[in-house]
Amino acid sequence: MARPGKIPTTVVTSDTTLKSSPGKVWAITVCNSHATENASVELQDGTSTDRWAVVLPGLDTPGATIVHAVFDPPIEMQTDIRIDITSGTVAATVFWT
Repeated sequence: MARPGKIPTTVVTSDTTLKSSPGKVWAITVCNSHATENASVELQDGTSTDRWAVVLPGLDTPGATIVHAVFDPPIEMQTDIRIDITSGTVAATVFWT
């Protein structure tokens, strides 16, 4: 599937609905900046259907734990695009259309 020329990005730090209609998630970058607490992040289609999830460990070292995932083909969401941050001190950048 060809990627669009321009993909919107949204940076979130808490549960957020990114789009209230069908869409696609092309990539996500998640950073857990908490030193000791694991971070759990889920991309949801609607309010309860998990389409992707990751757990990032908390580290007792300076810096942060970072995950970057590219979805090819993109994750297709049928109702809306929602991110659910269930724990951790997270900053997530979601690339979506």
